[in-house]
Amino acid sequence: MGIGLLDSRAASLGFVQRHHLTFPNGYDGDGRVAKLYGFTYQPYWAVIDKYGMLQRTGYGPSGEEELVTTIRALTR
Repeated sequence: MGIGLLDSRAASLGFVQRHHLTFPNGYDGDGRVAKLYGFTYQPYWAVIDKYGMLQRTGYGPSGEEELVTTIRALTR
């Protein structure tokens, strides 16, 4: 799931469309999600489990291989 923050809603939607993102994306206009999980930089990625607990985080662009490896390690 992607979450747009620090930009306008229109800019966040434009990013999703330009990069043809197919995973769910939302907009954190009031910064509530960012504050809850401590997102302070963009891009920032996080793996949050089904209980809402932060399991892994990273700053900067992330590739598919890194994310798949992270998720697989957490689900073993």
